Amino acid sequence: MRLVERTIRRRIVYRGGYLAAEQWLVRLPDGRRARRDIVRPPDAVAVVPVDAEGRLHFVRQFRPALGRPIPEIPAGILDPGESPRDAARRECVEELGLAPRRLRKLCTFYSAVGFSTGCIHLFLAEGLRPVAGRADPTEFLEAAALPFGRALRWALTNRFVDAKTLLGLLWAARLLGGRTPGRARPHSRIPPRARGRVRERKRRRS
Repeated sequence: MRLVERTIRRRIVYRGGYLAAEQWLVRLPDGRRARRDIVRPPDAVAVVPVDAEGRLHFVRQFRPALGRPIPEIPAGILDPGESPRDAARRECVEELGLAPRRLRKLCTFYSAVGFSTGCIHLFLAEGLRPVAGRADPTEFLEAAALPFGRALRWALTNRFVDAKTLLGLLWAARLLGGRTPGRARPHSRIPPRARGRVRERKRRRS
C-alpha cells in the first residue's frame, strides 16, 4: 500500500493576519474519503544565542494562548523574500540588541506535522556583539541570560516549555559538546526598557 493521500478539494475556512486554515477532502490509500484540517502559518526562524562567556541569551514574552509569560529563545517569521539566515540575524538584533558574527544551521523542523505546514529553521548564534537595532513596536519582551549549562538543565527539568527552545538547546548542546567558551556568570535578569525591548548591558571587568 502506498502511503499517499490524494487531495480532491481544498477550501479556505479562515484567513487572518498571521495564518490561514483550510479544509481538505482527500482520498485515503485504501480508497475511502476523509477530511483534513490544515493550518498554513508562515515559515519562521529560531536562534540559540550563546556569547563568549558561555551564556544563553533568551527572552520572556507573554503568550496569550497560554495566558502567561514564558522564557524562550528569539524567534520570528520570515519577511517576504528574506532568507532564513538573514531572518535569524535580524531577530537577534530586534529582540536582544545583539548581532551574531557566526550563525550555524542546526536543523529545520515542523512543529505540528499532523495539521500545520509551517517549518522553523533553527540556528546557533555565536560571536555576539551589541548593536543599535529597531525593535518591533508590537512586541513587549524582557531579555535575560544565564549559563548554558543551567539553561540545559532548565530544558531537562521542563522549566522551558517552548518546543523550539527545547529542541534548540538540545541541538546546541550536541554541537558544542558540553563545552561553552569563557566563564559562566550567574543568571541575570534585566528590567524592561522603552518599547518593550530589553537589551542586556555589558558588564565591565574590574
